[in-house]
Amino acid sequence: MKKSILVVDDELNMRKVLEILFKREGCRVTTSSNGIEALEIIKSGRKFDLILSDLKMPEMDGIELLEQIRGNNIDIPVILLTAYGTIAEAVSAIKLGAADFITKPFNKDDLLRIVGRELENKSGKERRSRIYSDSFTNDAGVIFAGEKMSRIMEMVRKIAPSNLPILLTGESGTGKGVIAKAIHKYAFPDSERPFVSINCPAIPESLLESELFGYKKGAFTGALTDFPGKISMADGGTLFLDEIGDLSLNIQAKLLRLLEEGIYEQLGSTEIKRAQIRIISATNQPLETMIEEKKFREDLYYRINSVEISIPSLRERRTDIIPFAYYFLEKFSGETSSSVKKINREGMDILLSYPWPGNVRELRNVIHRAVILSEGEFLDISAFPGSSSQNGLSSISEVEKNYLVKALEKNSWNISAAARELGMSRGSLRHRIKKYNLSVD
Repeated sequence: MKKSILVVDDELNMRKVLEILFKREGCRVTTSSNGIEALEIIKSGRKFDLILSDLKMPEMDGIELLEQIRGNNIDIPVILLTAYGTIAEAVSAIKLGAADFITKPFNKDDLLRIVGRELENKSGKERRSRIYSDSFTNDAGVIFAGEKMSRIMEMVRKIAPSNLPILLTGESGTGKGVIAKAIHKYAFPDSERPFVSINCPAIPESLLESELFGYKKGAFTGALTDFPGKISMADGGTLFLDEIGDLSLNIQAKLLRLLEEGIYEQLGSTEIKRAQIRIISATNQPLETMIEEKKFREDLYYRINSVEISIPSLRERRTDIIPFAYYFLEKFSGETSSSVKKINREGMDILLSYPWPGNVRELRNVIHRAVILSEGEFLDISAFPGSSSQNGLSSISEVEKNYLVKALEKNSWNISAAARELGMSRGSLRHRIKKYNLSVD
């Protein structure tokens, strides 16, 4: 059965080009010169599988048309074409429920690919929920709007059932832990199988082996009872090793045995134990360089790296910034009973222009602080990078410095404890302590 597309554009030549293009692909095409006419066509009961609309049009633009469509509970995926305005306008349209946006002049193959993807999905529900939701397909908990993360999530869905070891690479704060949970949920969608995570640098090296493999009572001073260990807890499910590059060579050797033979021993015991687990590892360190420096085993590297997925930084996927910002805005507004609900245009421009060296984690902290400072409906952008703060903080660096000092003081300047609270590795915290010339007694 032919797919039906409604093309809405005030330029006659553009309407003709799009009509010819999609008719060649075997689609039925209806065209409209403005949003008001398009809305009348839709309300008349005509059935469409997809609407492709220009963003900037007189009388009723693409965003107004989208609002009318959603306001009338009409469930048709809408893709917006834009040659004007800012990326923020198009991304805010995605927040309203647009399936995607494409900039003019567009590449024909890219347009056909995006439209084809939405036509396969028909209602567009899956796509929209990926963009802005606590839980998209199978409650995977991934938020994104751009093509880079879309391709990554397509790969995740394909490889999740395979049980292959996966290595997630990328900068700190990009969301590698969230992707690991998504893989687990895709692998076991109807199961309560365990997902067990261990943050390798957050645990002192002397304790990490016992935490991972477990121990028997009396195995060492302080071992007053048996402890099964994270591997045992993950049996039948997934073990996520965050920042695997921080493992000692001794632990690496034991982990390799587990991967190759499915067996391990607890501390203080000679009993061979077995575990069937899916291992997902993550690192922000160049493991190939660590292999050359004899800090990471080459054989283990190839065992954990059956599939490598590189998670792009936030500055490389700017279309994800506004959906993330709104997600954190709603989260923290709800937690603090704040009345703030929106981000104004200036705020969006600041968020989109900032490079976000701390990635999603940094964005989360900025939005959290802004919610606390805000009064009224709009988010207080004085806490944003590049804005003057109400408390005299002129940059995100000073905001970050204050967060670090508070966490360190709260934990009596214990770097491991403060790093756990801040959600970063000990190495990252040490780097920032040096960067801000903070004294550690």
